[in-house]
Amino acid sequence: MEPLFSPDIHVFYEHTPIPLAIYYVDETGRFRAYLVSEGACSMYEATREEMMSRLNGPDPFVNMPEKEEMLKAVKAFSEKDEDYNVVYHEAVGKDKKLLTIHCVGKHEFTRDGRRYSIVRYDEISDSSRRFLFREEEKEIKEHQKLLYEIDDAIARSYTSVLYVDTSDRKVSAVRLNRYGKTLEDELSRDPYLKNVIDVYVNAFVYRDDAEGVRRFGDFDYVMERLRETNPVFHTYRTIRDGKIVYYRLKIIPFDNGRKIVYGFEHYDAQIREKLARESERETQMTLLAGLSCEYESIWLVDAAIHHAKLIRNNTKPSAAADEMYRLKEGSYDTIVGNYIDHYVVPEDRERVYLMTSIDSLMRTTKDDEIYHVNYFRVDPEGSRNYIQLCFARVTDDMGVVRFVCGFRNIDSLMEEEKTRNSLNTTAHIDHMTNVNNRRTFDEHMDGRAAKDIEADLTFFSFDLNRLKEANDSHGHEAGDELIIGAAKCIKDVLGPYGDIYRTGGDEFSALVVIPSEKRAEIVSELRDRFDRWKGKLHPSLSVSMGYVCASEKEGMTVEDMRREAEQRMNAQKSDYYMKEGNDRRRKGKHN
Repeated sequence: MEPLFSPDIHVFYEHTPIPLAIYYVDETGRFRAYLVSEGACSMYEATREEMMSRLNGPDPFVNMPEKEEMLKAVKAFSEKDEDYNVVYHEAVGKDKKLLTIHCVGKHEFTRDGRRYSIVRYDEISDSSRRFLFREEEKEIKEHQKLLYEIDDAIARSYTSVLYVDTSDRKVSAVRLNRYGKTLEDELSRDPYLKNVIDVYVNAFVYRDDAEGVRRFGDFDYVMERLRETNPVFHTYRTIRDGKIVYYRLKIIPFDNGRKIVYGFEHYDAQIREKLARESERETQMTLLAGLSCEYESIWLVDAAIHHAKLIRNNTKPSAAADEMYRLKEGSYDTIVGNYIDHYVVPEDRERVYLMTSIDSLMRTTKDDEIYHVNYFRVDPEGSRNYIQLCFARVTDDMGVVRFVCGFRNIDSLMEEEKTRNSLNTTAHIDHMTNVNNRRTFDEHMDGRAAKDIEADLTFFSFDLNRLKEANDSHGHEAGDELIIGAAKCIKDVLGPYGDIYRTGGDEFSALVVIPSEKRAEIVSELRDRFDRWKGKLHPSLSVSMGYVCASEKEGMTVEDMRREAEQRMNAQKSDYYMKEGNDRRRKGKHN
């Protein structure tokens, strides 16, 4: 299902020590758990996965003696909006320890109107259990004890907690952190809301935020805020040991409105993470604004509702431009679909449809990257241009995703790229064989020297046999034909798996990643290609080959692999000449 909360709120509920769970009603009408807090996992002595599995399983009440009563209560709560306030027994943990649990539920709504339910669990102590199921006249007293236990659970969730009695506005400190304790004496002299907040603000709150926090000492203002939204949150800065630290104040009514809880929460990490994200987005948007003069048009797309709006158009007036940007706002799918149908060349359309769909963009883009789609466009005036469509993804604090899209003509950039590629090819490609040259090989070896290597990396070393004899008997053109033929055989077989290099006159190397189960098949295909080769100037091709896989020896470096592959190749070459009756040790090296 869609996330119910912003990431900050989601993290708050999931990691709170208060035992609670959030539920929703799925499309089948089943009451299902959405998340379980750390406090609930601790109380039930179970992992979150175990809790979710049981709550969403076929029988979530399997360990409850009051199973039928619980089923009725849940159905009434989820289907009829009746109050959910039950006490039950449940066997928990591996030892099946029987607990008495008080459970209270309430319905809430997200900003877009989706309903969810917060259910809070509280374990009733042994002493409370002895009274809870006795005579009815003791129920009121037991309810008070239960409230005290709930008080304690709330207090443990915050660095400091104050309770305000709504009848006289007197404040009692349920919990104070080490900073708050320094004010205890001063607060006890005048323990009423306005003075308590004034003392706190004067002692700790950063001066620029003081007025905002001081307003929560006004009881009428607080009650008005609670009528508008419950709970009330307010984030502010404090001074702790000479440093600015972010805190959050949470205010909630409690005990049927007889109390108001002020919970002070250390919120520094969450706020600083949020500020960092906002800074990154601001930088990205500033960059886009600076670059926008380079783009023909800039669009803003709301991913959730597939809505697009033209926010800048830099094209010169023309019939083609007027037609292209006639629709300035509306359905993203309609606008981009019409654009592709009318202006993208037919052979590019299917690819551009796929890459620019909202689903594809949601999968492939990140907040800190620019995503590019290049294609050919032909406008109604017959002009053909190479176009780049850029997407920058921006996610706000509520999790809403938007895309900033820019169109620009990159004909000149492509020409520059072709020139750079041509120069790079000249420097790095062996022109006789059209594989990488020795310079490229050395650069790649240096680049891999300090890196971990893949387990399936294989190093091949090749050397042609009897090349000198071919040159002497058939001419250097025949020798060149053998070199070109060997390179083609190697490239055809190994090219899909990595890089091929000509490292000497008749020497080649390959650095390839081949799955272990395919290695024998690939080696066999290489040998078969060499055996089947036929030239116009020379009838056959003979190549000595050695190879080594990184997984053969733990800790092997790429340089270790090169040496071992060359040794194996040389051993095969010696065997070849021995079988041919040509002992290379006595007669010298014969290529």
